[in-house]
Amino acid sequence: MNNELPSKEDEESKDGKEGSADFHQTSSNEPTVSEIEDERRARRAVFFRSGSRFESPVSAYLKKSGNQLNADEADSEIRNFLVRLAGDRQIEFRTDPVEMAQENDLLLLFGPEEEEEFARLALSFPDETVKRWATLLSGGSRSEAFGPRSRAERRDEATILKEFQTAVLRRLLGGVAVVAILVAGFLGLRLLIGASSGEESGPGLRFAKPVLGEEESDLVGRIPGGSPVAEPALTAVADRIVAVVSGEEPISERIRLSVPSTELPVPVGSISAAVFQYGTGQVALVGPADWVEVSCIRISVTTKSLRPLDVVRYTGLQARCPDTAVGRETRATCLGSSVLILAIDIPQRDNPKEFSEGGSGWAEKVRFAVEKPLRSEENWEVLAVRGTIEVPVGAEDVVIPRFGGAPGDELIVDLGETEDGLIRQGSCRLS
Repeated sequence: MNNELPSKEDEESKDGKEGSADFHQTSSNEPTVSEIEDERRARRAVFFRSGSRFESPVSAYLKKSGNQLNADEADSEIRNFLVRLAGDRQIEFRTDPVEMAQENDLLLLFGPEEEEEFARLALSFPDETVKRWATLLSGGSRSEAFGPRSRAERRDEATILKEFQTAVLRRLLGGVAVVAILVAGFLGLRLLIGASSGEESGPGLRFAKPVLGEEESDLVGRIPGGSPVAEPALTAVADRIVAVVSGEEPISERIRLSVPSTELPVPVGSISAAVFQYGTGQVALVGPADWVEVSCIRISVTTKSLRPLDVVRYTGLQARCPDTAVGRETRATCLGSSVLILAIDIPQRDNPKEFSEGGSGWAEKVRFAVEKPLRSEENWEVLAVRGTIEVPVGAEDVVIPRFGGAPGDELIVDLGETEDGLIRQGSCRLS
């Protein structure tokens, strides 16, 4: 009979066996310790062999833009990040992303590039989540399952938090800069539209108000009003030559200030023009006998800054307009051998014309020109005699005079006498 007492080693061995036996008596649905350890060893055996590509799996990690996340939303975003970081590796899912990272040894995969992407992602995290992960990534609260990280530069918690704060500051400054650029662009556009719409302009060319009793007419087709009587302030003479010779040089080098009178379409100062109203806006031109039939006439209504509002063109029976003469072709309101009246749109200040580029404007100038009907053998690209009608300074109260009549009526148009004694008068028939 052996009376020796059991040794300490025998007792520990016995206790271990009993504990092991008790453990194996648990439900068969729960994994044993050995099974968990085997599974973990299998995952770790291929941990560094997975994902052999050079680019980080979280490079340019995409995240939906939005407001700050709450704690649950931040945890969900971190879990998605960890799954992306793990790549093809087999991992165990955990609701808590910290436990998920610890269970699957994912902290070992955080290098400088991964931390940069995670820092950008953390801009939308609540403060508690940021502090928790900053401490974890710096090694301050790491689990024994991780072990110390091996990297060239270890960032402590203060450094990572500073990077987060710097990133937030950069985002805020960037947003402020974008807003400042948009505001400056908007103000610049407002100034540009304001300049083009004539906000600093005067009343412009205004129609006269209807005379009492002339609003309606008893005759069909007759427009009420008397004979055309020109307003001297709204009358001008074509006295400016515009000449550009043909060639390949810049247009500034081909402008000519002096042109022989024999080459001009009409003599300088021989054509006068005035603005009228006959139902709509009208421009009457008076010149020497038979000038209308051989001339190309172009008229434009513009703002003060010369932005065109309407452009019309009339070609005489024996004339040809240059290809460069823009404008819509129109028929004569009143036609004679020395008088031509053309209808044109004259927008008023109280009903301005809207521009396609934004803003609006009203009629402040009328520019008229007689263009040379150029032939191919001639050496001119542009050759014209032009004039401009505009409200003179100090005469802002003048209005466009009205005249009346019916198709077939003959009108006597008298624009008065020029400074050199030329009588500007002629007749035409309303069409």
